[in-house]
Amino acid sequence: MTSPSKNDHVPNDFLSGIVRAFLESNLSIILIITASLVGLAALWLTPREEDPQIVVPLADIFVNAPGYDADQVEQLVSTPLERMLSQIDGVEYVYSMSRDDQAIITVRFYVGQDRERSLVKLFKKLNENQDVIPSAVRDWILKPVEIDDVPIVTLALQGAGNDSFQLRRIGEEFVERLATIRNVNRAYLVGGEPRVAQVEISPDRLQAYQLTLIDVQRAIRAANDVAPGDQSLARTCRSN
Repeated sequence: MTSPSKNDHVPNDFLSGIVRAFLESNLSIILIITASLVGLAALWLTPREEDPQIVVPLADIFVNAPGYDADQVEQLVSTPLERMLSQIDGVEYVYSMSRDDQAIITVRFYVGQDRERSLVKLFKKLNENQDVIPSAVRDWILKPVEIDDVPIVTLALQGAGNDSFQLRRIGEEFVERLATIRNVNRAYLVGGEPRVAQVEISPDRLQAYQLTLIDVQRAIRAANDVAPGDQSLARTCRSN
């Protein structure tokens, strides 16, 4: 009685033939070497950039609505503007932040959209719909956001015994020194209490001098205006 050979138990289908070809030949080694060479060539020839410039058109719209609180600004200004700006072709997201007397609308386009064309679309949309813009809006400022506007270093100032007003004065001096450093694009200050002049109105004295609140407002605006001649005169007085 003869014993069965190994070949009697080996299937002869198509898949088994492929497996047998890889096991009994050097085809696997050749494919591994070829794949490694192709990967090295792709790694060597593919262009690389340390900081890739991805074009994402983005713009902030600062809307002034004096006399309205945050809830009214959101209802009368932010929501209608979001609905209108989202209709622009190429816009991906529209964000908004409402606060007293002001709203900030951020419009972001899809990645790869042309920056100049996107800003033209946004500016055109605002101009074409001035008749439907809410009456609470007095004016707005359109500011494009570039990649260089994103801060890469944030410094916090704190000191024992110094209030927020004093810290802001120190921060203003610190910002001026940072702006003089080479390759610094922009340095700005956030927070603290800015210098504010508070004017208390006495109705009896206004009536005695036959003045109105509008007259006081005009006087304050005139006091804040500085002409070039006034600046040169002030420098001359300081030098003397």
